[in-house]
Amino acid sequence: MSAVPSDREQAIRSVVFVARCAIAAALAYEAARAIGLAFPVWASISALIVSQERLHETRISLYDRIRGTLLGVAISLAVSLATTPFSLSLSMQLMLSVAICAAIARASHGLRVCMWTCPIVLLSGQMLGETVLEAGLSRALEIVIGCLVGAAVHLLAEFLVTRLLPHLQPHRQ
Repeated sequence: MSAVPSDREQAIRSVVFVARCAIAAALAYEAARAIGLAFPVWASISALIVSQERLHETRISLYDRIRGTLLGVAISLAVSLATTPFSLSLSMQLMLSVAICAAIARASHGLRVCMWTCPIVLLSGQMLGETVLEAGLSRALEIVIGCLVGAAVHLLAEFLVTRLLPHLQPHRQ
């Protein structure tokens, strides 16, 4: 078979991509909602963020998103705890957390998500009346659920495509 996908194969891959993104977004939202998480939108968004064109790209995205999220939560929590005795404003905590994460992201591009996690944790927690610890744990769980659902749906879709349409080449590179 040719290395260049046919129009038919590209069309099938397009339909599968659209279907798996839509299914992953809905399933992640419902999973987070079912366990009572306060802001399940992050599960849905995370399922979409990890859903890449190719399975190996989704695996990399999954790994980076979870690592970056956990790092961002840890830094947000540490900054909040360290600055509480000084009554630092939320804006200053946000600025300090993002600055630390930005320095880390400069060294490791895969960890860029840690910068986004700081405002997600610090600001959503305040909006929802959660402590920073509650917000960090909840947002991390929402994001991890979304990531895992997005990756699982992609893996299942690849499995089904290769079983139901064996003439299609595995979607690599």
